[in-house]
Amino acid sequence: MKIQLKEIIKNLFKCRHIGALLYSNEGYCPRCGKYLKKSYYIVRCSHCQIKRTAKKEFGNIIPEDKFCTNCGESDFYIEKYEKLNFVDINYAIEVKEEIIQEQKNFDFEIWVENKDFEKKDNKMSNEKMFLPRQAKFLTTEA
Repeated sequence: MKIQLKEIIKNLFKCRHIGALLYSNEGYCPRCGKYLKKSYYIVRCSHCQIKRTAKKEFGNIIPEDKFCTNCGESDFYIEKYEKLNFVDINYAIEVKEEIIQEQKNFDFEIWVENKDFEKKDNKMSNEKMFLPRQAKFLTTEA
């Protein structure tokens, strides 16, 4: 009982990521700022491999029924999917997992051009360039 009470208290103050990843499979949570990735889990019977309806209980994914309705087996296994098929919608549990991103090393490149090309640019810079007239849209100017 103490272990479950500790889990409940620990999860009370965690961000639930409500409103995150509504239209994408990965991105940042608007409330806590952590990087998230959406995954789907399906529970299957270990004996007959039939899909079983699942639920999430204290952070663990378990089947709703104790025994398989097809063969009566109590053992099960969990499959993880990145994308979900239309057929699996009724059986899948959606989980938004936090991904720890390491600091990325940003590489940069320096481009050096030939002197011959620079001479051609100088000749062209003396010539006049005419740009097409731009129309004003949504301006507050009179």
